[in-house]
Amino acid sequence: MCRIALVVLLAAAVVSAQPLLPIPGGSVVLTDSSPPSVSLYDPITGSTAVLTADPTLVIPAGCIVTDQRDVVFTDWIGISIYRVDALGTLTTLATGLLNQPTRITQDHNGEFVYTGNAWGYAPASLMRLDSLGIITTIAVLAGNPFDVKVERTGALPSGDFLVTLPLLGHLIRVDGAGGVTTLATGLAGPIGVDTFPNGDYAVALSATDDIVRIPRGGGPATVWVPSSQLGNIKDLVADGEGGFFVTEAGGATGSRLMKVDAGGNVSQVLGNAALGFFQGAAHSPHLNAPIAPGTALNGLFGLAIDFPAHPNMPYTTVVSGSLFPGIPFGGGDPRGTPLNPDSLFVQSFGVGFPGITAGWVGTLDGSGQGVVTLNLTPFPAGAFAGVRVHMQVGVIDATAPTSIGAMSDAETLLFQ
Repeated sequence: MCRIALVVLLAAAVVSAQPLLPIPGGSVVLTDSSPPSVSLYDPITGSTAVLTADPTLVIPAGCIVTDQRDVVFTDWIGISIYRVDALGTLTTLATGLLNQPTRITQDHNGEFVYTGNAWGYAPASLMRLDSLGIITTIAVLAGNPFDVKVERTGALPSGDFLVTLPLLGHLIRVDGAGGVTTLATGLAGPIGVDTFPNGDYAVALSATDDIVRIPRGGGPATVWVPSSQLGNIKDLVADGEGGFFVTEAGGATGSRLMKVDAGGNVSQVLGNAALGFFQGAAHSPHLNAPIAPGTALNGLFGLAIDFPAHPNMPYTTVVSGSLFPGIPFGGGDPRGTPLNPDSLFVQSFGVGFPGITAGWVGTLDGSGQGVVTLNLTPFPAGAFAGVRVHMQVGVIDATAPTSIGAMSDAETLLFQ
């Protein structure tokens, strides 16, 4: 019952923290180094819009759509980290960094974690930028780390971090205390990393332009998407439905944004006409949860749902206390959910928790938006402190495979 009550609390904090114009769910944010800029791709219209091309930018690199639904990105040569919203308002979060910030992510506490290349006397490291603007070192790493993604199954409150080491050919896991576990070696320039719905690792290789799949439980890497379909990969990010967006920069194929669906089929989303020299990419989530949800006075909140491509469609919410290997959809549908069918999942499926949740099942409005509301105010303060639950929303469409038209990214709620 403790876990059941936890789920409700998250949404209010996220909604209240949103900028005036949030980044739409399902959009893709792109960093470009020529000219230096950050752009937003709208999958509904197929158009791109520049969020910022501020003259102070040098080489925008990694980016993320935050829990507050704006964008935070790194400038590799400008040794800075910035925030920009959909209105183009640019804010400097950190500048004059000691090492070169490459890729960036946001942990369960809402703090930013980035990979820093060696620069001057500063060693290559995994770094943290907290809400007060204070930068600390999580781990000093051999070789220049490149990509970083949160692994939601980490035991510590911040989560664990997946990090690629291209110079060493390694994929590693770094926990919030700086402990390092090697997950794979002998990779040909691993550059981008993310996870499949069952927890396996997708790794983009810069030396061969393949995407390989590495079993979560250990085992050799196998080619999932061959280099014949991609070129000069710069980044890889999951789309929430078992597929990935891939950025390419220059090379024989030019600069492109590519989409790899859950079945491994590759298609071009954007080409040279829209892009200069691509760097990083980030996928805007369809479900946003508040940071540091709680109980008692902090126990009333909502999770914002945003599916602009699916207005007036029915949806349902699922929740689980654990992730991976999840549930494969089957029936010819290559997708799946990372949520495990535990007692929390089964008890709430299709109904939520009466008296605690509202909007668990419903219909999106004309803009494709909705809210799942939770009320945990009857529970004492700190009643669920440290408990972690995972939530996902699916759009119901009888014409789609397994009747699921679209899925949100899985959101992790860490209670305070």
